[in-house]
Amino acid sequence: MTTGARSADALFQAGLNCLSRRAWTQAAQAFAQTLAAQPKHMPALLTAGQLALQMGDAALAVSLLTRLIKLAPRHTDALNARGAAQLALREPALALLNFEKVAELQPRADFAHANRGLALLAMHRPADALAAFDQALALRPDNAQSHGNRGNALSRLHRWDEAIAAFEAALALQPDLHLARWNIGMTQLRLGQWHSGWQHSEARLDLFAAQGWQAPSAAPRWATGMPLAGRRLLVHSEQGLGDTLQFGRFVPLLQAMGAQVVFEVQAPLQGLISAALPNSEVVARGQPLPPHDLQCPLMSLPLALCTDASGLPPPLAVQPDAARLSHWQTRLGPRDRPRVGVVWSGNPQQSDDIHRSIPLTTLLPALHPGIEWISLQQEVRPWDEAAMRSGHLRQEQQLRHFGSELQSFDDTAALCAHMDLVVSVCTSVAHLAGSMGKPLWLLAAHTADWRWLTEREDSPWYPGARIFRQAQAGDWSGVLHRVSAALDGMR
Repeated sequence: MTTGARSADALFQAGLNCLSRRAWTQAAQAFAQTLAAQPKHMPALLTAGQLALQMGDAALAVSLLTRLIKLAPRHTDALNARGAAQLALREPALALLNFEKVAELQPRADFAHANRGLALLAMHRPADALAAFDQALALRPDNAQSHGNRGNALSRLHRWDEAIAAFEAALALQPDLHLARWNIGMTQLRLGQWHSGWQHSEARLDLFAAQGWQAPSAAPRWATGMPLAGRRLLVHSEQGLGDTLQFGRFVPLLQAMGAQVVFEVQAPLQGLISAALPNSEVVARGQPLPPHDLQCPLMSLPLALCTDASGLPPPLAVQPDAARLSHWQTRLGPRDRPRVGVVWSGNPQQSDDIHRSIPLTTLLPALHPGIEWISLQQEVRPWDEAAMRSGHLRQEQQLRHFGSELQSFDDTAALCAHMDLVVSVCTSVAHLAGSMGKPLWLLAAHTADWRWLTEREDSPWYPGARIFRQAQAGDWSGVLHRVSAALDGMR
């Protein structure tokens, strides 16, 4: 063994020692030094790639693992890890190639078939995904994760009762599998089984806690039947901006029960929510909390209030301030045709984004030339920006994008206020439009988020909403054709 090889092995061992102490950054540095000393050190390439994925750098993971696979094309651990990294990068077709190679090399490896299923789900192929999960379970029937993933595939196929049974099978094997219990809740809510759905959805808090989340207060948790008269109740937001807008409607009910509400919201919403709830103390997340007696997560309020579809309060009446309204009226200029706001993509990091967002090039044929189209998105993905610049828009079409001029969510609200209609995928702007009382046309995936229920065109959450659903997973053409036909009446 050469001196360089001995040095590389020593550095690699130092990295493993760091891993055993959960010192991830130091381990990554040691593996990088190992590879600098010996670029073809295969154990270091594998371990560094796996660690990069664990630390959230999927692109680096793919690079390192590809180097290893070039040295050892049949290295199943490297192929499997590269597939996982490509899934994290939203490249499921590439991931599938890796998982299929692993399954070819190790046909009795249940994880290879389970991972094939995950890639197929992301590719809008739920029937094939279900078959892959069934193969995995035939090899290892006691794998709770595979039962849970099988439930996800059945949900995508709208086989709801079977999906719930699969999630229950996962829980029978692993009672602390909080995601499976949460998925039962989401399925029940989607089906309108609200009481049991809210109960099972409490599992999200256990899941968040396992990932390091802590409630912002140690005050006692408020629950059904506890008196509120004269007490200060902290309600804290917990997920996205859209969730806060959607569930903020429950705060006035708490005030009617005598509570003095402290509402902790995401900073971008503080101004809008403060104006909509003048009798509440609205604080931005991260700011010092005022004194309070009780606390409750925002999305637990429907459970505590025993809410079902017939008892939904109206949306929170969100309105932008007059100065911003005036600014955007001037910025838009004279109106000579209907104005329609459009949102075609959301946060790319959202777990279901691959199903809910639409490439701009797919959307463009639905943009009628007789309408002034206004982008309500602050950020546009690079490929969509390229589509805007590269002449995909016909001369008679118009899509105005203000980008960084939307300096805050208050600006988005003010711009939205000047729209005759908002057409949006499932994002916070859809909830904003619904809360502002704007007509909303929601472009929904085949298996839409639970809040849009199933097989209906209206929404109990937003009376002005009309839902256009995919008839087939991944196919937006039918949705956009129906939207285009409906727009004919506006011109």
